[in-house]
Amino acid sequence: MQAIRIEKTLHRGAGEHVVIAQDPANRCYVGVSNGPGEPGDFMFVEIDRVTLLELERGTTDAGTVMRDRCAGIVLLPLDA
Repeated sequence: MQAIRIEKTLHRGAGEHVVIAQDPANRCYVGVSNGPGEPGDFMFVEIDRVTLLELERGTTDAGTVMRDRCAGIVLLPLDA
């Protein structure tokens, strides 16, 4: 599997990090840190372009996306 590249940080604070990433095939992902003690430990879910725009504009939140709007591939940390 090829690595994904973090493109943008959407939220950072109180131990939570939300990022947007892209893979070599130009699929978009939202990544959410798994806990305050593990800032580099993210779970990523594939999202569509509309959801990406909504996240960037703040019209939807990462929790809703992770629960209800995942469009495909889910990437978990290696130790999960």
